[in-house]
Amino acid sequence: MVGATCAAGCSAGPLGLNAPEVAMAAARAPCPVDLEPIATGAAIVGDFAAPGPASVLTAAMNNELRGRALHTSESVHEPGGYSVRCTLDRFAVRTRESVTESQEVLALYADLSCEASRASDHAAVWRGELRARTFSEDANVLGSDTSTRQRLLDRALSDAARELASDLTVRALGLLAEPSARVFVDADQQRLQSGLDDSPFGPAALQETGAANPSIQKAITDPNAPVRAAAWNALAMAAGPGDPWSAGAKLTLDDDAAVRFAQYKALARLGSDAALAQLRTAAGDGEPLLAELIADALRTGGTGFPRSRH
Repeated sequence: MVGATCAAGCSAGPLGLNAPEVAMAAARAPCPVDLEPIATGAAIVGDFAAPGPASVLTAAMNNELRGRALHTSESVHEPGGYSVRCTLDRFAVRTRESVTESQEVLALYADLSCEASRASDHAAVWRGELRARTFSEDANVLGSDTSTRQRLLDRALSDAARELASDLTVRALGLLAEPSARVFVDADQQRLQSGLDDSPFGPAALQETGAANPSIQKAITDPNAPVRAAAWNALAMAAGPGDPWSAGAKLTLDDDAAVRFAQYKALARLGSDAALAQLRTAAGDGEPLLAELIADALRTGGTGFPRSRH
């Protein structure tokens, strides 16, 4: 028996959205990126407590930006930094519980339309859409309950905010960035709230360099499904139009839903004709949340964008 797919609002009450704490980088100069308060431009799918997705994403992304030690490259030299304005075009959380498997899964979608300008003269340097797609799953021995769903949402939102900030800085602005580090109160909080970007492959994912990492290539066949999911997520973050693709002409879909989500995410971000063809072939995935991800990616012709300033 498989439970119905629903928006997060089908739980007993509104869920809280929590901006993860990120350790401050030792040096924010010479290229700070300041995100202004995100405006809400679309309906929110789900029932969330105040202050709501736009405010929490603003805080989470700014935390991430302050934790990355951003600096310019040889091809991009604008040490004054940038100011960024964004509108939240979409924020949706989908959940599904499996009664027979005592498992709950959650998928999060966040789309921002943004404009980045130089702080020195306010000249626009980039306009475009940032899209985050994240997934979380966990055992739920008591059936659907708010605490499990909140835990999954915290993980997914952390990964989404970090994905959006990474695409903005690395892919859109062409900056170099050190990986950030989450701050956890204790080991229990780390165990419960760690997302894919908190894994050993998180630094490569946040720097969008996973395609060139031999350990990641090896890990996509690891016996442990969470390890495979983290490795595929790093490959997904390195994927985009024009980027190298190291996963072969046709990838073998994994048995684990979280791993397949990362595989589909990689194909969606790559966005090539061959990648979209593989997504069309997989459109009948038996996991409803994954089938929805595929349909979403096909509607937009992929979700990634090229490294515009390299």
